[in-house]
Formats: sequence, structure tokens, C-alpha cells
Amino acid sequence: MQSVKTKPAIEPIEFPTTRTDSDPVLHDRRPPSVRADERLLTPQEVADRLGVSQRWVRDHATRRWPRITAVKLGSLLRFRWRDVEDFLAHNTLQGSSKKQVGGV
Repeated sequence: MQSVKTKPAIEPIEFPTTRTDSDPVLHDRRPPSVRADERLLTPQEVADRLGVSQRWVRDHATRRWPRITAVKLGSLLRFRWRDVEDFLAHNTLQGSSKKQVGGV
């Protein structure tokens, strides 16, 4: 009598080979290093740079206007310095609203 070959109930899985640090494909997938000016800042770091309290920074991140754009990471607030600079640029007073009287 001739034996019949059947497929095993579970077929083996072939895993891809492990990549090494010298593999150029792996290097392409790594995120580029973050520049210091692109790093997310804490409310305390923003407060220190602006010379205000952390509470003031948090208040301006959650109010309607004027508002500092913030990134919410769970319960944490983080800030991009360029967003803080935009906030400052849009809220800078331009000259005096009062007319100067000549000779006084």
C-alpha cells in the first residue's frame, strides 16, 4: 500500500532576517534628529523665556483669545517655540494710539 502525504496542520512561519545597524534600509527609517529650536517646550520653559508665570502660559494656551498654540499630549501641554513667536508677533503693539502734540 502507498502512503499519502498530507499537509501538516500548522505550516511553519518564515520570519524575515534581523537587520543590523549597518543596514542602510534601517537608517532610512530612523527619524531625523530634532534640532534644538524644534524641540517641544514645557509650560515652565516658555514661562522662563517670556518672563511670566507658568500659570499665565497655561491660561493663554486654553483661552479663546489671545491664544498660544499648544500641543496636547495626554494631560501634558507642550509648545513649539515658533508658535510662541507667532503669538508674540500677533500681539505686539504697533506705536501709540495717542497723537503727540508738537512742542509739548
